[in-house]
Amino acid sequence: MNRKLLLVVLIAACGKKGGGDGAAAVSVTKADADAANAVVPADLKGKIEFEVRKLDDNMSKRHKKTYTFVAPKQWKAGFMPGSVEPNAGDNMGFGTSMQVGTNCDGDCVAKDWAKTADKVNFSQYTSGKVTGKVVKDEKGKNDRLLVFSNEPTVQENAGTATATVNGSAATTTVTVTSGSKGVTVIHAWWNEGDSHYYTCQATLNDAAAALAPAFEKACAKVSFEE
Repeated sequence: MNRKLLLVVLIAACGKKGGGDGAAAVSVTKADADAANAVVPADLKGKIEFEVRKLDDNMSKRHKKTYTFVAPKQWKAGFMPGSVEPNAGDNMGFGTSMQVGTNCDGDCVAKDWAKTADKVNFSQYTSGKVTGKVVKDEKGKNDRLLVFSNEPTVQENAGTATATVNGSAATTTVTVTSGSKGVTVIHAWWNEGDSHYYTCQATLNDAAAALAPAFEKACAKVSFEE
């Protein structure tokens, strides 16, 4: 499998004019949006529609990057550079978003990008640091796709709390829940000898988790220019 994508968690942006290091040129078309729309669940059709969009990362005027990719038509530009997110009334759940970009994890020189992407993007999911289970982990020669089902982390004995009830002190054990249920889709890809790699992440709250297959399709292609 050699998927050509260009969606990312933007951690450290770097690149060259014309897409950077000979990144394979791709054409993102309506057919790609149609592929994503085809797997939108029936109960969400009409609430979300994918289309081909252009988005600047707005990092700087001198090194501005423009991404052409498939993303929800209804979503607005997000707070993070290279991201889109639902509007308040879209009912997609807190934290739902999609991000695109490039990363070099330090010095922007040729590296073992499979190893770097594993450290930066994937290992926290495959090692059990994040609560949940791996649904899909497909490794190609020059790319990797992970789909992860997130579960909240519950710490049942996080401490104690004391309250006065009818004049008597009562102590109870505190349970703390962090994180939320949902699905994370991450696709990373690279060219041998490049000074950076590309990634795409869709973070879907449980309210939007059923859209994971559509976001896999959306992440299949992204055009990048500087």
